[in-house]
Amino acid sequence: MTDYLKKINQLDAQLDNPLIHDQIKEVNQIDRYMKEKKILPTAPRRLGFYPNEVEKLESCMSRQQKGNIKVTNQLLNSMRQYLSINYGVWSLPNLETAKLIKEQFKISSVLEIMAGNAYWSKALTEVGLKTIATDSLEWSKTSRTGSQQATKVLNLSAPEAIRAFPEVQLVICAWAPNFDESDLSAIEAWQNYNPSSRLLFIGEKNGVTNSATFWHQIHFTHSSELQAINHSFTSFDFIEEQIFEIKHEI
Repeated sequence: MTDYLKKINQLDAQLDNPLIHDQIKEVNQIDRYMKEKKILPTAPRRLGFYPNEVEKLESCMSRQQKGNIKVTNQLLNSMRQYLSINYGVWSLPNLETAKLIKEQFKISSVLEIMAGNAYWSKALTEVGLKTIATDSLEWSKTSRTGSQQATKVLNLSAPEAIRAFPEVQLVICAWAPNFDESDLSAIEAWQNYNPSSRLLFIGEKNGVTNSATFWHQIHFTHSSELQAINHSFTSFDFIEEQIFEIKHEI
């Protein structure tokens, strides 16, 4: 993905279509923010086109342009992969959603577990929350993005972090790994050490986040506060990323 931006901008120039140009402009803006370790003010618009939208775009284009549209759409749908490879980020926080989390839940302190490069922690800090970012950091030993933390990350596993900071009002986790059951270990620690706090997981239900057991066993709340938060947090691609609040009972 090293030539991702170069390729997608070349295609934008060749196609010279305002709808495509708007999306490439969004891609470049996201990349600029990430390079500078800044948080987006609002959630990005959806990237990529549905099949019927592709057909409409193709209806007035040459055969070569039609091929370029398909390639462009594939690249737009790969933006999340580009961000993960180049910045170690799967979930894109934004200040509007972070502020709503603060206001809707009426909290002042947050613990982020399995934080990766801790962009959510940075967003929550910037809206005035006292935030602690933690991660086991095992992944960073083999990833070239492991040194690109947006804010300081303490070297603690999720259960260790929850046990160490039982006074926080919110525990949050974005894109927990789907190849083990560390998510369930985190919930057990939360129930044991800080059951009065709120617990949020961010990811794709039954997708590439969290263990299969997690999605099968865990119950979620559907509060009006959470609905307002999720309304501001539209996924930027066709992965149905959402914010889920966990109930205490399993």
